[in-house]
Amino acid sequence: MNKAVFCGMLSAMTAFQLPSCQFNANVETLLSPPRLTEEQEKIYQALQAAASGQSVSLKYPKSGTRLSAFLVEDFDSDGADEAIVFYESNRSAADGNPLRIGLLDQKNGAWSPVTEYTTAGKEVERVDVECLGSDPKKNLIISYSMVDGAEHTAEVFQYINGTLQQIRSVPFSILSISDLNADGEKELFVAAAAKQPFPATATVYSLTSEGWNPPAEVSLPESFSDVTRMSSGLMPMHGSHVPAIYLDGASGATMVQTAVLVYADGKLSLEYADSADRPFSTSRASGCQAMDIDNDGEIEIPVQSEFYGYNTEAGAPAITMTSWYVCRGGQLMRKCASYYAVQNSYVFLMPSRWERKVTAAPESEEIVFYEYEKDMNAADGTPVKKTELLRLAVVSDPAAAEAMEQDDYLLLRRKYGNYYMAKCTEKDHPLAITDSELILSMRIL
Repeated sequence: MNKAVFCGMLSAMTAFQLPSCQFNANVETLLSPPRLTEEQEKIYQALQAAASGQSVSLKYPKSGTRLSAFLVEDFDSDGADEAIVFYESNRSAADGNPLRIGLLDQKNGAWSPVTEYTTAGKEVERVDVECLGSDPKKNLIISYSMVDGAEHTAEVFQYINGTLQQIRSVPFSILSISDLNADGEKELFVAAAAKQPFPATATVYSLTSEGWNPPAEVSLPESFSDVTRMSSGLMPMHGSHVPAIYLDGASGATMVQTAVLVYADGKLSLEYADSADRPFSTSRASGCQAMDIDNDGEIEIPVQSEFYGYNTEAGAPAITMTSWYVCRGGQLMRKCASYYAVQNSYVFLMPSRWERKVTAAPESEEIVFYEYEKDMNAADGTPVKKTELLRLAVVSDPAAAEAMEQDDYLLLRRKYGNYYMAKCTEKDHPLAITDSELILSMRIL
């Protein structure tokens, strides 16, 4: 597949991701509710009239591109719009789950309620209207959470013979509506948490005009208690580049691992997962995410180890080096090394000529990179430092940033209220890094 073509598709794939641990700002938390359009006001009045004096409280999706409590769409492609409304009323509040979906139809310019539906959750997280697979019919896909936000469910509806018919309901931790195999058709991807005695799973759903295709499902590693993040990118395979799915899964209270999946020919396969016979593990701190770190369209997987030159057996607290790996033939291949500052949201990709020649050490809230003596350690187990090459710092005080610039620090970027500063302290050494190299090597996340 052409990489340039896929990069455009990739942005669409990741845009529909629904991680369970992160959603956009809630519309209902605004200082005042959004002003209704003239048509929405008519729909709202029709809904209130049907409520027989009960108050109606609109409920808004929390994320996605459809953030209105009203959804006006021609679901059956007959040239006339139908309306969907998310709301709670005094009547429904008496039930265990007060959230409702109202379906309204328009006749002679006037809206009238058709029916009311209970829901599979208490909060609307996201609403999508998409075709799935080769079926040309539109699907209304509603993602819900419970009040505590810990559990999520998605319902898939189709508008058939004047009513909404639920055709699928699935629990999920991650949900994505995307073209997983680059065939021009979108699929519904769901990753669900482990529930004893069953492991975490990943499943792909698609439709034809005859109904659902058999679900393509794969069990995720036993170490995955839940799935926290999904990324999509190209992966070389069989002489071509194919779309691949990268899942970061929780493997403990504060740790994650990465598994790699491919969806092709209607089947979902597990291309890579950690196992006891692997030479190393992708297990790492949960903030350290798999991502396209070098912007080449392929996802790299971070693997953490000690920086070179430290002897931890002598008691030296080692600095963590993060190496980035790509998946090849079911194995991981090292691509580059970096310093990954999770708390300060940046990654510094180290030049390849620094390999096994340069180490890092903290100093006065900076990270300093040195050439080091490879064959010996200091008495405390730390590296024997030789030539200082680079200093990296993150400050939030504008005056401090200005003072550092006066001291020949380079302002790389300002983001999140922070100033990302760097100083190349050696210019003529064979391992020296230039300002242009430095700028290209920094990734502000």
